[in-house]
Amino acid sequence: MIIVPEFYETHLKRELGRTEYLLLKLLINLLQSIKTVSIESLATALPLPILFESRRKRIQRFLSLNYINIEEIWFPIIRS
Repeated sequence: MIIVPEFYETHLKRELGRTEYLLLKLLINLLQSIKTVSIESLATALPLPILFESRRKRIQRFLSLNYINIEEIWFPIIRS
Protein backbone atom coordinates (compact mmCIF):
# COMPACT_ATOMS: atom_id res chain seq x y z
CA MET A 1 0.00 0.00 0.00
CA ILE A 2 1.23 3.50 -0.74
CA ILE A 3 2.11 5.93 1.97
CA VAL A 4 0.50 9.33 1.53
CA PRO A 5 2.06 12.24 3.44
CA GLU A 6 0.10 13.10 6.57
CA PHE A 7 -0.84 16.58 5.32
CA TYR A 8 -2.36 15.09 2.15
CA GLU A 9 -4.24 12.49 4.16
CA THR A 10 -5.69 15.14 6.46
CA HIS A 11 -6.83 17.27 3.55
CA LEU A 12 -8.25 14.37 1.52
CA LYS A 13 -10.10 12.94 4.51
CA ARG A 14 -11.64 16.38 5.09
CA GLU A 15 -12.67 16.79 1.42
CA LEU A 16 -13.83 13.23 0.72
CA GLY A 17 -16.06 10.81 2.52
CA ARG A 18 -14.54 7.73 4.14
CA THR A 19 -15.44 5.34 1.31
CA GLU A 20 -14.36 7.83 -1.35
CA TYR A 21 -11.04 8.34 0.39
CA LEU A 22 -10.42 4.60 0.66
CA LEU A 23 -11.38 4.06 -2.99
CA LEU A 24 -8.99 6.85 -4.03
CA LYS A 25 -6.15 5.19 -2.11
CA LEU A 26 -6.96 1.84 -3.71
CA LEU A 27 -7.05 3.36 -7.19
CA ILE A 28 -3.73 5.14 -6.68
CA ASN A 29 -2.20 1.89 -5.47
CA LEU A 30 -3.59 0.01 -8.49
CA LEU A 31 -2.33 2.62 -10.93
CA GLN A 32 1.14 2.34 -9.46
CA SER A 33 1.17 -1.43 -9.65
CA ILE A 34 -0.56 -2.19 -12.99
CA LYS A 35 0.38 1.04 -14.82
CA THR A 36 -2.81 1.04 -16.89
CA VAL A 37 -5.48 3.68 -17.14
CA SER A 38 -8.43 1.74 -18.49
CA ILE A 39 -11.46 1.44 -16.25
CA GLU A 40 -11.81 -2.25 -17.15
CA SER A 41 -8.26 -3.13 -16.08
CA LEU A 42 -8.70 -1.17 -12.84
CA ALA A 43 -12.01 -2.92 -12.18
CA THR A 44 -10.39 -6.29 -12.79
CA ALA A 45 -7.61 -5.57 -10.29
CA LEU A 46 -9.75 -3.75 -7.68
CA PRO A 47 -9.82 -5.98 -4.57
CA LEU A 48 -13.53 -5.68 -3.73
CA PRO A 49 -15.77 -8.73 -3.26
CA ILE A 50 -18.34 -7.60 -5.83
CA LEU A 51 -18.98 -8.43 -9.48
CA PHE A 52 -16.70 -7.00 -12.17
CA GLU A 53 -19.52 -4.88 -13.62
CA SER A 54 -20.27 -3.41 -10.18
CA ARG A 55 -16.60 -2.54 -9.65
CA ARG A 56 -16.47 -0.89 -13.08
CA LYS A 57 -19.60 1.17 -12.36
CA ARG A 58 -18.24 2.17 -8.95
CA ILE A 59 -15.03 3.47 -10.51
CA GLN A 60 -16.99 5.34 -13.19
CA ARG A 61 -19.26 6.97 -10.60
CA PHE A 62 -16.29 7.92 -8.44
CA LEU A 63 -14.38 9.51 -11.32
CA SER A 64 -17.44 11.45 -12.48
CA LEU A 65 -18.04 13.15 -9.11
CA ASN A 66 -18.06 16.93 -9.53
CA TYR A 67 -15.65 17.56 -6.67
CA ILE A 68 -13.03 15.05 -7.82
CA ASN A 69 -11.03 17.57 -9.82
CA ILE A 70 -7.82 19.52 -9.57
CA GLU A 71 -9.39 22.77 -8.41
CA GLU A 72 -11.30 21.22 -5.51
CA ILE A 73 -8.82 18.63 -4.28
CA TRP A 74 -5.24 19.43 -5.25
CA PHE A 75 -5.03 23.24 -5.50
CA PRO A 76 -5.79 23.72 -1.78
CA ILE A 77 -2.93 21.34 -0.96
CA ILE A 78 -0.54 23.33 -3.15
CA ARG A 79 -1.66 26.67 -1.66
CA SER A 80 -1.04 25.52 1.93
